[in-house]
Amino acid sequence: MSSSTAISNEGKRRTFFVMGTMGVSIGILLLDSLFFKGVLSAEIWGYGFTAVFLLYAIAAKDQLILKFLGFAVVAGLAELVADHYLVAISDTLIYPTDEPMLWSSPAYMPFSWTVVLIEFGFLGWLMARKMHPSLAGLLLGVLGALLVPLYEHWAIDAGWWSYKDTPMLGPVPIYVIIAEGLLMVPVPYLLLCVEKSSWLWILGLGLIEGAVMLLACILALAVV
Repeated sequence: MSSSTAISNEGKRRTFFVMGTMGVSIGILLLDSLFFKGVLSAEIWGYGFTAVFLLYAIAAKDQLILKFLGFAVVAGLAELVADHYLVAISDTLIYPTDEPMLWSSPAYMPFSWTVVLIEFGFLGWLMARKMHPSLAGLLLGVLGALLVPLYEHWAIDAGWWSYKDTPMLGPVPIYVIIAEGLLMVPVPYLLLCVEKSSWLWILGLGLIEGAVMLLACILALAVV
C-alpha cells in the first residue's frame, strides 16, 4: 500500500469515526433530555465522549485527533472564565449546586465543551481544507448558531443547567445563540494551526479559543 493510499484511508477512518461519534453523542443527549435527567447523565456524556476520542487517538495512533483533543481540553478549561462571567457577573446562568464544581461550573463542563469543540471543529477543519479558512469560519459560525443551541435545549431539558432574566427563544437565551455562533468562527483556522503546531503552541491556541469564548459571551450579552 502506498503512503498516499494509507493517508487517504486514515482520513476516511477518522472522518467516519468523528461523524459517527457526533451522531451517537447527539442521540444520547436527546435521550438524556427525555429519560436520564440530572448530573450523572451530564458527567457520563462529558467524561465519556472525551474518553472515547482519547481512546480512539491512542488505538488508531491518530496524532491529529490527539492534537485536536489537547486543543479542545485547554479551550474547555479556559471556558471556565466565560462560565464564571455568566454565573457570577451577568447572573443569567444557573447550575445545580449539589454536584462537584470547578470555580462556578460543574466539574464536567470543560469536557462537555471538549466534545462539542472536537465535533464541530472537525467539521470546520474539513471545510477549511476545501475553502478559505475565513469562509469556513463563517459557515461554521452559522452552523454553530443553528445546531449548538439544540445541545443547549436538550441539556436544559435534562436539568444540567438553566437560564434566567434574559430574552429567550424557547428555553435557550438569545445571547447564547449569538455567542455559540461567534465562538465557532475562529475554530477552523485555529485547528489548521493546531495541525502543524507543537504541543506548546497547541496550549496557546486553546487559550486563545477560551478567550474568544469569553469575548463572544460579553458581546452577545451586550447586543441583547
